[in-house]
Amino acid sequence: MTNEELLASETEHIPFEEADSKPAIKGKLILIQGIVFAAGLALLVFVLYKIGFGVITETISQIGWGFLIIVGTNFSRHLIRALCIYLAIPKEHRNVRYHNVLAARLAGEAMNLMTFAGPVLGEATKAAMLKNRVSFARSAAAVIVDDIMYYVSVALMMLSGVLLMALTVGANGKVIRYTLIGVGIGATVMLVGMFLVVKFNARPLSFVLERLDKRGWLPGFVAMRREYIHEIETNVYSVYNERPTLFYSLLGLGFLAHVTSVLEVFLGLNLLGYTPTFSHAYIIESLTKVINAAFSFIPGVVGVYEGGNGIILKALGYTTAIGVALALIRRGAILFWAGFGFAILLWRTVDRGAKSLAKPGTEPVSEEA
Repeated sequence: MTNEELLASETEHIPFEEADSKPAIKGKLILIQGIVFAAGLALLVFVLYKIGFGVITETISQIGWGFLIIVGTNFSRHLIRALCIYLAIPKEHRNVRYHNVLAARLAGEAMNLMTFAGPVLGEATKAAMLKNRVSFARSAAAVIVDDIMYYVSVALMMLSGVLLMALTVGANGKVIRYTLIGVGIGATVMLVGMFLVVKFNARPLSFVLERLDKRGWLPGFVAMRREYIHEIETNVYSVYNERPTLFYSLLGLGFLAHVTSVLEVFLGLNLLGYTPTFSHAYIIESLTKVINAAFSFIPGVVGVYEGGNGIILKALGYTTAIGVALALIRRGAILFWAGFGFAILLWRTVDRGAKSLAKPGTEPVSEEA
């Protein structure tokens, strides 16, 4: 069963997700996804080959049972982000428990990891997993609010990380200097854009749909859902307009999630035999987020994530092998919890199928064409 099929089983009764199936387009997307993933995997193998498989294995082996510390630190980030989604659902509509939201987040993040369309499929999965307890418009809005708070804090972290590196390490060399300038400009534009959108209640989706409709380019199935999309946007902005205290609380939780990431880097390097400064851990994590954002079209950012970490740590005075080893250890923790996410998705799919078959008059679906 593909990732898309797993999501379809969760969203089959949601009006917002009822677009007709297009096998040809779907097949091409899967092919592109496979090619991109294969290229990333090839890059990873090349990086490991250049450094030496033995060197990487020996370096990672130093961590031992300390890997469980990284796994625990990684999970704390899921706990915080799940809390953000939970709190973003208005209390009067919060007919869901925290552990349900946590399960939905784990499932969504598993989807994010395995497909180049992860940011779309993953976030839709989180909202869909809660649809039996909260309306899809409310759950989708909560997920979007969590994403907005997270990416605002990401932009601030990237910008502050660039400044910290320039002040403490320097920007020797044109490549590093121009890269830092580019990251700084990009983070600033992101921050200003998000601030203007939130401050002035801009509705980018409604604006785009209106323009497409005026030109006659708006697909019919999308036009039927314009009010539904408007409702989601309204729910998103209600957090800032009607609950400003919650807005800033969620922003604070977003920063706390980043603190756990910095702590993960700090602990990881210590377990590998190094004693990094907190500023180095902060710089590493902030620049890692740049890599994740720039190459999010690669499933799991495989290859680029490991190679990029090697380059970042090399620039900070460590070895490339330590950077790649740190990335592999952190990826191991990500995969550990992604396994739980996929188990939740499969369980929900099987459970839904069992309930469907249990309904009176339900006949098994024939497998014949």
